[in-house]
This record gives sequence, C-alpha cells and structure tokens, in this order.
Amino acid sequence: MLKRILHALGFIVANVIVMIILHGNSRQFWPKIPYLSLRNESTFEHTRLLFNTLLVVTIGQALIGKLPRERWVPRGIVLAALPASLPGLIFFGQRVLRLEGEASERYNLSLVPLLPIAATVLEEVLVDKLNPAAAEPHADYSHLV
Repeated sequence: MLKRILHALGFIVANVIVMIILHGNSRQFWPKIPYLSLRNESTFEHTRLLFNTLLVVTIGQALIGKLPRERWVPRGIVLAALPASLPGLIFFGQRVLRLEGEASERYNLSLVPLLPIAATVLEEVLVDKLNPAAAEPHADYSHLV
C-alpha cells in the first residue's frame, strides 16, 4: 500500500514539473520544447499540453522500468480519457461558474495538480478492475500450480 502511494506521489510530482516546463510563458528562462510545448492559450493547445505531459511522464517511467506491464492498458485509457475531459473542465469554469480574471486563473492553476491526481485515481481503479491479481499483493497463486 505504501509503495502504491509513493509511486502515485512520484507520478503526480513528475506531471506537475513536466507540465510547468512544457507550458512555458513569457517569463520562462528556458526555451520552449518543439512539438511538445504550448503554442498559444487555446483550449485545444491546453488539451494537447496535458496529453504531452502525461505521455512524457509515461515514457520516462517506462524507460526507467517504473511502469509494470499490468499498467500499460490502464495508462493508455488514462492518456485518452483525461485530456478528453479537459475541454469540459475549462467550459465548466468559464461558462457554468462564470469565472473571470484572477478567479479564473486560480481555477485553471488548481487543475495542474488535480489532473494528475485524477489520473492516478483513475489508473488505480482500472488496474484493480482489469488486473485483479495484480491489485492483491499477496494473492494465492496455488491454483495455477
């Protein structure tokens, strides 16, 4: 259980750091990364940024061996579902809550850590549903022998 929590925290922190690096703004002191960084402030670009952030962290985890095989399909679903939800979240803030100015900025900034947390929760649920044996660390495998 503690190991799952530490992996989740690592995933969340990595996503926040990568998102900050890729987002870029006029005050950044590092260059934008071609093809990955945000080009403008449109909803589509932010959706692409979220996808690129998740993808970069996933590739990084795979390269260092921290993405086990039973998480590949759940992570793929998360890579599709979470960015697809972002336009709805932005619409909710702008049109339903009618946030403007500083309140809108706080809402959008709060999504930076909340989206990776949601990705972690969704992935854990999917791992438990799709790989029930992997979810139980002390599963009885005697029936396989």
